[in-house]
Amino acid sequence: MSESIAELLARAEAPEELERLFRADRESFTRALPGALAERPDALLLRAWAARLAPEAPESAEEIARKRGAARRELWLVVLLGLLAGLFVKLPDLGKATHWFFLTEEWFNLRNIALGPLGALLVYLLRARGWKPGWWKVLGLFALLALYLNLLPLPTWSDPLKLVCLYAPLLIWCLLCAAFAGGGWPGLEQRRQWVRFFGEEMIFSALLALGGAVLIGLSAGLFDLLKVRSNWIFDWMLPMGAAAIPVAAARVVLRGDRAARIMPLMTRIFAPLLLVVLLGYLANLAVHLRELFENRETLRVYNVLLLAVLGLAVFSLSGREGGGTTRREAGDWFLAALLGVTALLGVLGLAAIGQRIVTMGLTANRLAVLGSNLVVLGNLLILLRETVRLLRRGAGVADLELVTARYLPVYAAWALLVTLLFPLVF
Repeated sequence: MSESIAELLARAEAPEELERLFRADRESFTRALPGALAERPDALLLRAWAARLAPEAPESAEEIARKRGAARRELWLVVLLGLLAGLFVKLPDLGKATHWFFLTEEWFNLRNIALGPLGALLVYLLRARGWKPGWWKVLGLFALLALYLNLLPLPTWSDPLKLVCLYAPLLIWCLLCAAFAGGGWPGLEQRRQWVRFFGEEMIFSALLALGGAVLIGLSAGLFDLLKVRSNWIFDWMLPMGAAAIPVAAARVVLRGDRAARIMPLMTRIFAPLLLVVLLGYLANLAVHLRELFENRETLRVYNVLLLAVLGLAVFSLSGREGGGTTRREAGDWFLAALLGVTALLGVLGLAAIGQRIVTMGLTANRLAVLGSNLVVLGNLLILLRETVRLLRRGAGVADLELVTARYLPVYAAWALLVTLLFPLVF
């Protein structure tokens, strides 16, 4: 084969022909390349192939020790951040003797329960990105948001306060995107990577939660068999373990690409099942349409379905291979059908919300639900349009994956609007 490789260099299509030979028989090509290079040492194309196929140099002992030391330091950082997040969520119990109203469960849990785990994740992402310039702005905005939540002069469990505390984690999610980008305003590619990272983070967080639930259940059962009190497992082990899950899952995701294989598999399994469930729900809704306009619980189920389909659609695109191609998969047809049915449900839901506002008046909750569903429905419709273009071979998978990346500022603007303006207006 060495002679054929050398002969190909004279042709204009030599790069393509060499690639074809390599794909046809990699072992023979690799064995023949040194002979061809000895015959034509001046050929830049052959030198490039030799550099491509050269085995990697083994790492030195110093380099291996350095990497192991860095991995150990990162692991201890994750343990420390997880411990601090757990202690933060336990502050009401730790501060019962102080009688400070900021540490009462009624005040603390509603306003601060998410700050510990998400704050630990924020610090870890900034550390993973090397504390790039601008990190202090992200931490400063996080501190201002935490201060704002605790200084709002609103009655506990009032509707505006509940909405602020519900949308504040979405604002923190946007700050996490900035931390993932290194501390500055994330560009389009960085937002695309953030959407992919967040999907993998959610999957591994769920897996860690399931494993933790099994561990806690087994621990409690064993202690009960020994007639030993197990209250501490649920009072301390459960909340502290749950608070550490986000930062632990982030370390798993940043250290490997295993989730890239899990996410498409989950989509292939759950997209058809969810489509069947939605079609059954739509058929039942056609018979009991008044339920959607009169029953508040039906509207809540509708909101959960809307978010579930959006999450499944967005995360199904993460980990797809061939991002710049127009290659279609069988799951794309299920995804298009799922988005179409959900968009129809979204329009019906918006009509129901509008009808409640007209007949019962405008409240903070109803306006928040209306705006949130408009934002989510807009994202679903754009995804549906791009999915149809993909099925027509007019768009690539990358176009689909960038839809939500472009849409992230809309979510940030709506969350900021609810968090800052709703307490003033209502």
